[in-house]
Amino acid sequence: MSKKEKIKFILDFAKALTFALLTALFGIFAFIVVNIEKLNNFQMIVSAFGIIVIVIFFYFLIRYMVKKLKELEVLE
Repeated sequence: MSKKEKIKFILDFAKALTFALLTALFGIFAFIVVNIEKLNNFQMIVSAFGIIVIVIFFYFLIRYMVKKLKELEVLE
């Protein structure tokens, strides 16, 4: 496997991971919207923590993808 193919594979995997994170984020938002009146403090804190963790992970994933895209541009 050449370096270019390896980078393309990594980018495809990162793209799939991006969609999974977005799905999880929308799932948390949907849970909050559906159960807004029944949420207790613990559920609100855990939901907020989950959103923060996903957003932070998403930020670093996007930075990693940009780095790999620049690396791929250099190879081509």
